[in-house]
Amino acid sequence: MTGNETNQQAGRRPPVAEALDALFDPETIAVVGASRTRGKLGQQVLALLRSNGYAGRIIPVNPSGGEIEGLPAARSLEEIDCPIDVVILATPVNIALDALETCARLDVKAVVGVTSGFSEAGGDGHANEARLRRILRDAPFRLIGPNCEGVVRPAANLQLTFSPMFNGLRPGPVAMISQSGALAGLMALRLGERGVGINAIVSSGNESDLTAADLLEHLGNDPQTAVVLCYVEELRDGRRFAEAARRLVQAGKHVVAVKGGRSRAGSRAVQSHTGAMAGDDRVISAIFRETGVIRAQESVAAVDAVTALAAGRRPAGNRVGIISVTGGLGVEMTDLAESAGFEVPVLAETTQQALSQYVPFYGSVTNPVDLTGVVLANPTYVGRCLAAVAADPGVDIAIAIITFVPDQQFIEALAEAYEGTDKPVLIVWTGAARSSASGDSLRDRAVPVYDSPARAASGLTALLPMKGEVR
Repeated sequence: MTGNETNQQAGRRPPVAEALDALFDPETIAVVGASRTRGKLGQQVLALLRSNGYAGRIIPVNPSGGEIEGLPAARSLEEIDCPIDVVILATPVNIALDALETCARLDVKAVVGVTSGFSEAGGDGHANEARLRRILRDAPFRLIGPNCEGVVRPAANLQLTFSPMFNGLRPGPVAMISQSGALAGLMALRLGERGVGINAIVSSGNESDLTAADLLEHLGNDPQTAVVLCYVEELRDGRRFAEAARRLVQAGKHVVAVKGGRSRAGSRAVQSHTGAMAGDDRVISAIFRETGVIRAQESVAAVDAVTALAAGRRPAGNRVGIISVTGGLGVEMTDLAESAGFEVPVLAETTQQALSQYVPFYGSVTNPVDLTGVVLANPTYVGRCLAAVAADPGVDIAIAIITFVPDQQFIEALAEAYEGTDKPVLIVWTGAARSSASGDSLRDRAVPVYDSPARAASGLTALLPMKGEVR
């Protein structure tokens, strides 16, 4: 018996919290399927773990032994002479199942299975799923996946995945649970571009063991988490998910969810993706409304919602003040806000007087405020006008709309105005793609920035979700 073997108690599964604590802050990770061949899953997992600065012990596992990525490799899990916090399986399905049986005899706390070929595959996949469930019945570890993209936790420099889409994320208040790895990558990339920090990301895949409900409960209870973003195709433990969501919302946190498989064809596609049954969409919507979950119709709208919520500012009401460097965009934002149930009231007389110092007579100071092109010659004006609107006692949320800005002073002025108020502030920057280098002042402060009024409307609706849904 090696130093890594343990006497397991038959029939006793370990507590979820214990396994997930080890998963998110591991001291030792074994990569089964580690490879010297570029492009293979095991090689990519190992390379990303190393390149992202993970400081714990990494043990490649490969039957040939030797050295991989500069690390001594074990020929098998049994050769490892210390407790293993996390095993990641990046092998063909039969080898992965053999490794899981080995894990069941060792001191392993959590396993991440990026391997596919289970219930989602049909045919032989059902036999593999049956064998997997027999192993899990008494296993002393908990499993993420299989058929998933892995786990990411920026604060621990943990990149336990084969996908580079999660590179460069900063720590922050958002936790993500996704039954689709690709959508997790898309949403993480968009949030990262906006400066929104991530606490943890779990691509949960088939959820043969740990479910979205388990993850929601654990990640939501983490004091570092303020918003949980979920992509689900099936709620495998719907009652527990709903109860966990309700508790988090009652505690002042937010849950944003995208539910895949709403349509008939989408429901059919879900079964071939994760092997899940999508469930009745009307029932899901009702559960979300009752528990306070904010439902997004698609992943980009979900990112828009989370961007606004992650700033941590709550509006006192539904009154919106809008400033814009062009009249048309201000009108469009006004229409979208009112369509979503918000008010765009006439600003107070004192606010209008303050604005009149910067807005020419051919502009407008009522709401929306039309700054006109005069601000192009006076970069600080836009910040002063935003500050004046945010200070109006009849405004609960302020929105500033800019196009292409030729001067870094515009961005600095907006950032200073944002820091000068505790009210929610959204920035619509339609020229951001061409001016991204000058947006660091906004990203560093995680100011909610959108590239169109429509995207900002999704964020706005999430701040005060009267309908419980964002589009």
